[in-house]
Amino acid sequence: MKDKLFGTDGIRGIVNSPPLTKKDIAVISRYVSLILNKVYNNQKVVIGWDTRESSLWISEIIFKEFLKAGYEVYNVGVFPTSAISFLCRDLKAIGVVVSASHNPYNFNGIKFFSPFGEKLPTKLEEEIESHIRNKIKISSLRKKGKLFEYYSQAEQKYIEFLTKNFLKDIKLEEKVKFPLVIDCANGATYKIAPKIFSNFFSNVRFINTYPDGKNINHNCGAVCPEVLKKETSLGEIGISFDGDGDRVIFIDEKNTIRDGDYVLGVLATEYKKNKILKNSLIVVSVMSNLGLLKYLWAKNIKVIQCPVGDKYVSEYLKEYKGNLGGEQAGHIVLYDYLPTGDGILTALEILKVVLKNKKKLYSLCSIFEKYPQIIKNVETTKKPPLEEIFDKDFIKNLEQKIQGRIVLRYSGTEPLFRIMVEGKDKLKIKKAADIIEEKFLKSLKKFN
Repeated sequence: MKDKLFGTDGIRGIVNSPPLTKKDIAVISRYVSLILNKVYNNQKVVIGWDTRESSLWISEIIFKEFLKAGYEVYNVGVFPTSAISFLCRDLKAIGVVVSASHNPYNFNGIKFFSPFGEKLPTKLEEEIESHIRNKIKISSLRKKGKLFEYYSQAEQKYIEFLTKNFLKDIKLEEKVKFPLVIDCANGATYKIAPKIFSNFFSNVRFINTYPDGKNINHNCGAVCPEVLKKETSLGEIGISFDGDGDRVIFIDEKNTIRDGDYVLGVLATEYKKNKILKNSLIVVSVMSNLGLLKYLWAKNIKVIQCPVGDKYVSEYLKEYKGNLGGEQAGHIVLYDYLPTGDGILTALEILKVVLKNKKKLYSLCSIFEKYPQIIKNVETTKKPPLEEIFDKDFIKNLEQKIQGRIVLRYSGTEPLFRIMVEGKDKLKIKKAADIIEEKFLKSLKKFN
């Protein structure tokens, strides 16, 4: 098993390769079950998964190990990641999600949650890795576990939670008539999203709701918003989730793609106006557009930047006592409700803002203009330290030339080197991104 198990969002990899071989999954599950019991003094676990063809058998291995460890295991089947976070709080249980989120079907992953619905802190992940790597023995609970089939109850509870939050500030005498198109990415929202949105909206249609184990995120969902854009006519609002339902991207009535930066801008404006933006601050990742940051600064909203990953957004919100944060990619954390990104919850919150203000989504999103930005993903099997490839002066000089900023990082979930370049001139930022990519690829030859 490779040394580094946890990335920016749990454990992730290609199925049947380390750390996602059957043997590795069993070992990881065994250690996690025993360590989390000691940390949280808890013997309940709720387990759900997405629609990948590998998710079921991976989940069955996890069931087996947690049952061996004496847990009450609540099986909820195919369920959104964020809904598992909700159930952790509701059941006062540890949570496990088998999903690779936005990745293709041949990837999978395992995410763990505390009984508070939070993703595990980095120090605890490191402790788990250390135990596995060093084969440290942990005494078992010596108690027989019990399996509960829990899907119907879980679905009902999650729908009630979303309904309560959606109707908290608005009154609906009848279903809303404006048209929606919702892309479920052939993923974990394919069953539950139609039930939720059809409760409130009379003119809604759903696409990509027929998962076959391999079509999750394939030319659909939040990773491919252009597909929903083509499906959405002028006057309709499009809503696109990713494979595990923790991201959301919108298409407004003028057929413009609106990513997480626009969602954050709209919600920050609304929360500030209604005096519910805690400590007048917002947490964003380093990838958020400079146009959004300048807009927030102008509104006297403090901006705190964090590393990429909704886990870090949540950790920073907890530390700085905020209630709104997120990422350009569509992870939005509404911390008063849940400590993790929830695509369905966020979509309902945005639609509530549209209804309360009696404005179009495109009008709400027109509060700022984005700076031109290029994001390049370079495939790589090697991830040498970036500071050994790009010194500070190299990056600083490029930033001066483009009058903007550059963010370089490795993906924590895929074998990719990510380049983000932002500035006023599109040609200049494109040239800068090309220079960085070329330098990176040449430098790889030096590392074995």
